[in-house]
Amino acid sequence: METVDGTTETVIEESTIYTREEFRTIDVGAIMRDGHPDISDGDLLIVERVAARRAELGRPLTVMDVGSGSGVLAGMIADRLPDCRVIANDVARNPLEQARDRLADKPGAEVYGSPFEQWQEPLDVMISWGSHHHLPHNHLAHARQLLGEHGLLILGDEFCPEYCTPEDAVRLKSAEVIELGGGYLLASDEEIAAYHKDGSVPEWSRELETRRRKTLWNWYKFVIDYAIERDNWMVAIAEMQITKDDVVTSFEEEHKLSPLIVEHELAVNGFQQRAKHVIGDREPALQSFFVYEFTVAGVEGPVAGQGRS
Repeated sequence: METVDGTTETVIEESTIYTREEFRTIDVGAIMRDGHPDISDGDLLIVERVAARRAELGRPLTVMDVGSGSGVLAGMIADRLPDCRVIANDVARNPLEQARDRLADKPGAEVYGSPFEQWQEPLDVMISWGSHHHLPHNHLAHARQLLGEHGLLILGDEFCPEYCTPEDAVRLKSAEVIELGGGYLLASDEEIAAYHKDGSVPEWSRELETRRRKTLWNWYKFVIDYAIERDNWMVAIAEMQITKDDVVTSFEEEHKLSPLIVEHELAVNGFQQRAKHVIGDREPALQSFFVYEFTVAGVEGPVAGQGRS
């Protein structure tokens, strides 16, 4: 696709709700902030964390929101920090057009409409807000390269509420790799090799996936009821489709993992957790939203401010 300035973009039509006819004229990012729990609170927290990083480094930042959707969060950051360069990155046609419209009057904001892995300029802050479970999991190596010594990864997501047992935690702690094979979690080179050889999956991985699906079902029922109580039927319809996608094990474009698994995934990919923020105040079975701050491992240690937001 050619843009107004003559450059080209790789527009990818994903097999998610964005390609469904009833959502082609809907700003999904905007309606989710009206009819879905915790997203707006997460927006506010992330804007504050980027502003804190701007103050900490004492200079304007280059910030990329990967999987930015229609640019709601990117617009908020551009308004709060007008001296920073804010890049909204997405690859789905409808959100890209909406992001351009939303950011058109913000001089420090721009839209990058090709896959994140094609971006080559250094970043001070990379934001993945609600996007980690959509992105190819090998994007973390590229993120580590772009962020470098002083970069900050802000990873916030709608996780599957925690479904790992203490025994799972012990197993994950010693894992040197975290990879999905057909939607099943694989945590060793031997498991990965066996899967690629003949599709075999450890019984542990199958049990973990069963717990993930049951936990997700409980969470999605809560989210859909939340939307209906607010008379936001478009969000409810969207979440029904997302539920179907997420509980299909092999559909990796919509595959929410637990916070513990993602923490270990970041660790084995060379990131160090700097802070962890909890969004919302509910029982663990309905606690889905977390915002993490990561640096490249060995660069910066933990900071104060972890806790519930």
